[in-house]
Amino acid sequence: MNGSQTDPGVPVRPREAMSTTACAVCASVPSTCPANLPRGLSCHHVLERVDAGLALVNGGAIVFVNDSFAALARRERDQLIDVPFLSLFVEDDRKLLNTCLNGAAEPGGACGPCADTQAPPSVYHLRAPDQDEPVGVTVRAQGLDMGPRGDTEIPVLVEMRDATRETEMAQALQDSERRYRGLFEHALQGIFQTTPDGRYVTVNAACAEILGYDGPEDLIASRTDIARQSYLDPDARRRFIARVEEEGVVEHFESQMLRKDGSVIWITENARCVRDQNGNTVIYEGTMADITARKQADADLHLMAKVVNSVHEGIVIIDRDRLVWGANEAYQRMTGHDAADLLSRPARLTTPELHEPGFEGMILEQVEATGHWVGEVWAQRRNAPPFPMEMSVSAVRDRDGTLTHYVAACTDITKRKRDEEHIRFQANYDMLTHLPNRYLIMDRLEQAILKARRDDTRVCVLFLDLDRFKNINDLYGHAAGDEVLKLVARRLRQVVRMSDTVGRLAGDEFIIALTDVADGDVGDQVASKIIEALSEPFLILDAELFCLPSIGITYFPDQADSVEALLRNADIAMYHAKLLGDRRHIAFSEDMAQRSIEMMNLENDLRHALNREELELHYQPKVSGHDGSVVGAEALIRWRHPRLGLVGPGDFIPLAEESGLIIPMGRWTLVTACKQYMLWQAEGIAPDSVSVNVSMRQFTDTSLLESVRDVLETTGIPPGCLDLEITESVMTGNVERAVSILNGLKSLGVTLSMDDFGTGYSSLNYLKTFPIDTLKIDQTFVRDLSHDTKDAAIVTTIVTLARNLGFNVIAEGVESHDQLAFLIGSDCPLFQGYLASRPLPVDAFTEFLRSRLPRGTVSATPPAS
Repeated sequence: MNGSQTDPGVPVRPREAMSTTACAVCASVPSTCPANLPRGLSCHHVLERVDAGLALVNGGAIVFVNDSFAALARRERDQLIDVPFLSLFVEDDRKLLNTCLNGAAEPGGACGPCADTQAPPSVYHLRAPDQDEPVGVTVRAQGLDMGPRGDTEIPVLVEMRDATRETEMAQALQDSERRYRGLFEHALQGIFQTTPDGRYVTVNAACAEILGYDGPEDLIASRTDIARQSYLDPDARRRFIARVEEEGVVEHFESQMLRKDGSVIWITENARCVRDQNGNTVIYEGTMADITARKQADADLHLMAKVVNSVHEGIVIIDRDRLVWGANEAYQRMTGHDAADLLSRPARLTTPELHEPGFEGMILEQVEATGHWVGEVWAQRRNAPPFPMEMSVSAVRDRDGTLTHYVAACTDITKRKRDEEHIRFQANYDMLTHLPNRYLIMDRLEQAILKARRDDTRVCVLFLDLDRFKNINDLYGHAAGDEVLKLVARRLRQVVRMSDTVGRLAGDEFIIALTDVADGDVGDQVASKIIEALSEPFLILDAELFCLPSIGITYFPDQADSVEALLRNADIAMYHAKLLGDRRHIAFSEDMAQRSIEMMNLENDLRHALNREELELHYQPKVSGHDGSVVGAEALIRWRHPRLGLVGPGDFIPLAEESGLIIPMGRWTLVTACKQYMLWQAEGIAPDSVSVNVSMRQFTDTSLLESVRDVLETTGIPPGCLDLEITESVMTGNVERAVSILNGLKSLGVTLSMDDFGTGYSSLNYLKTFPIDTLKIDQTFVRDLSHDTKDAAIVTTIVTLARNLGFNVIAEGVESHDQLAFLIGSDCPLFQGYLASRPLPVDAFTEFLRSRLPRGTVSATPPAS
């Protein structure tokens, strides 16, 4: 087929001649061309450069085609001119295509389908000239309204494109839309569009899920006021809008939102403001993500950071390069370094000078190999000496097991070390005196004995006990007693060598262990030095106190072959020294052990003596030297043992004092003496008074006053007929308390005598404050009175002192007429002693009293006891 032939089935309207001056395409003269092209150009020039195939159809025939159209039709351009347009297509498409062309040729300019630019174009099939498969194309027809033309038909401009490309483009568009829809619907983040007044326009499934709704439609329908329904704080929506309006976008806007079930979540939003051409906000669109887990993790991390900074342990984190990655506040306080001194600097966990070279590197290598190391180290402290630290180092590894960091937990153990040292000290030393205690003494004695065996030398042990120490505690209080013990410890350390041990067993008991002792009585020599050192008074609470010791001495291997035997024998010797009284120290002898057993048995028997009525009183008269009259009787306790017979007071009174039995024994003596006095009074032979001794232990007993009052009431004895004899040792105690007790006794009406005056600590200042009635001159001054001028001077002085202070005075231990004559000449006519009578049992003393009625002269020969 060529351009001059027509398809008989396609009607063609006869062509009309066009003006030679008109455009070959639109038939317009250049001056009236609707394209308003520049001079020299025509529509032809433009249409040739359009990619789509274009054909101008007039009266059903093609009057113009461009190269693109000819290429789609697979014909030459001149083969298409004057060819009926419909003849190019297959029979099945001609009817529909004819309708399209006719519609375009009608006034209005286009057929219905072609006028809808949004609708996909129809696909038609071109007949191939070589009988190949038809080619699918799309066709759009547009009438060209050229103005008034009479009955001339409106030319139609046909746009034809390859349907394959169009299909591909349409498919690409559909694929793009599908991908967008997939991204929108399946995005993990919530995507939303909201109106400025707070309504959701579009949301995806993730957004609905974040807010707890079943689907986007449910969310859009339910939340119509975002500020109040979605935000926990409605003001957050106002801040969101203010930022997005001001900046156009908002990024990482965090807030708390309410889910459908009322639970609260944290979200972050990124959004932008969409405006119209006038700048008015149309919509806000953006994304949201649930960051509740992250917020919780951040809170947990913050909490963990606070915990790490709050723990007492110092924690330091070291990276793989052994640089400090982090350190908590406790570690900074512990070492004195702040974070700036530590971070990103080489770790210094220990003091290199106090550890072997490479010690710290060895620790980290062990941690890398085994995962852990724990031990004690010396750590550095800024501008301060090193300190002991307990350190635990652990490895931190990633998921692949690669070591990334070291974590060291550090504890300052300075106090613990000090406490451990204190505990060790407490375990081995006495906390009051800081002397070795029994445990350490035993250990050192063991070592000393081993050395003595090896070197063929001796060990000497001195067991020391302070006499009357309890009186100091009772009268001055335990604080004063503690001071005395500390002073005693200090003096003992000054007496012995550095190699010797001075220890405290308990209470007022001390041990001195002398090592490398040669032959001889070294122990006695040291004991003498101790007594000399402790003879000096102790100045406590502005008072001078005396506390002399009793010392027992024993030797290894002479008297003992073990530590236990040494201590036991020294204790026994000390006990015998205390009983002897006049000898302050004594070495152990074999017979002492038996004697100690006897004394222990004696103490046990003494505890039953009162209940078994084995105690009795003997009485010694107090006599006037002028006429021999009995002016008083002193009650003296005796113990008639069922096996041993009459036991002297020197054998059991110390036992009673030490065991505390002196208190009930003293009360029994007081009651018995007062009852006996009332019997003598009833018989008419009673002296002026009966005297009862009050020991220091009794004097410090808080029940003394009440006991005396009860005895006065129960026995009926006139208070003035009871004389209580105390020793001047009461002046070595709490003087104010002693004066108070004496005044209390005086208020009961009894008289008071100071016994053994001159043998103890005599303070004239205290003496003038004591409400004493009588001074008794001790027999030690009377015994050598006739040939010792010093004793005579002392007696004379005491008598003068007593008279000047208004006291009565009586001498003890008078055994000769010469002694009596001196006393009478010294204005001391009252005496007691063997010159008048020995202490007598109650029946004998009663007879003695009767024999003195009527009163006669004193007999030089005392009655038999």
